[in-house]
Amino acid sequence: MSRHPRTRRPCVDHRQLIHDLNQRHYEQWHRAERLQREVNLLRATGAGLLLDALRWLKRRILPASARAIGTSLLGCATLEEDARPATGRVSVIIPFKDRLELLRGCLRSLRGGTYRDFEVVLVDNGSQQRSTRRYLKRLRDHPRALVLSRPGVFNFSWLCNQGAGAAGGDYLLYLNNDTEVLSPDWIERLVRLGSRPDVGAVGATLFYPDGTVQSGGLCPRDDGRWVHVRDVPDRIRAVPAVAAACLLMRRATFVAVGGFDESLAVTYNDVDLCCRLRQRGLLVAVTPHARLLHYEGLSRGFADDQPGADHLGALKRFPSG
Repeated sequence: MSRHPRTRRPCVDHRQLIHDLNQRHYEQWHRAERLQREVNLLRATGAGLLLDALRWLKRRILPASARAIGTSLLGCATLEEDARPATGRVSVIIPFKDRLELLRGCLRSLRGGTYRDFEVVLVDNGSQQRSTRRYLKRLRDHPRALVLSRPGVFNFSWLCNQGAGAAGGDYLLYLNNDTEVLSPDWIERLVRLGSRPDVGAVGATLFYPDGTVQSGGLCPRDDGRWVHVRDVPDRIRAVPAVAAACLLMRRATFVAVGGFDESLAVTYNDVDLCCRLRQRGLLVAVTPHARLLHYEGLSRGFADDQPGADHLGALKRFPSG
């Protein structure tokens, strides 16, 4: 696998970011311990025995083909980029609220890219900090930046759709504010793949700050939950879905499928979008040639912190991906 030259790392306080990330993992660890104690208590009662019996019955009744929806992508097709040079205006759409250290690091990392025909659409979900407001005021005069004010209750799908409505690019590239670019040619890699008429959406390979893989695509687990694939593909491959932390698609395709579903405000909106693309016969792909650092959870929190209708709605519509 080819190696990519690294860009100069942005001058942000990585120690504070990693500290914040560790704190979130620490909180999740305690939450998992509490859940485990509750499970142990259930298993010591008749309710726990009944739950085990129902799971056993489900495994006996369902055919093997219905159960084998694991997280392996070994059978997924590999793809090739379009051989032609990448062309077209790219609108990089970044929803955010405050967390200036994240936003500044993300935008600084964009400067090291080799693709120049792009604009940045910043969708501000009601930032309150004075430092953020000052920064955005300066950005409003930048010829390549567009700042939208969209305050209100956090709804990732709505913010993304608002950004798309104001964007002027041929391609829409959704990007989390807690990401930083690692491969300079990432945009042209995404565009060359996304320009294929049979491809609906393209995702990058995302890494944690410690260098381990955060996402190489998304796929449904045998219990119906969608999870990240934690490996680095050696080639471009088709996957069931990609994370909206970095997702590129043609504007025309985005409009044709109706954009993000705004009833999925927090989670599973990327899964839903990718499933609708695949229902139209389009492929969803992830490439190892576009690599980004992702401080997952720092800008908003982890998905499991806010369970509810998003998860249930996604499973009802797409129970097997």
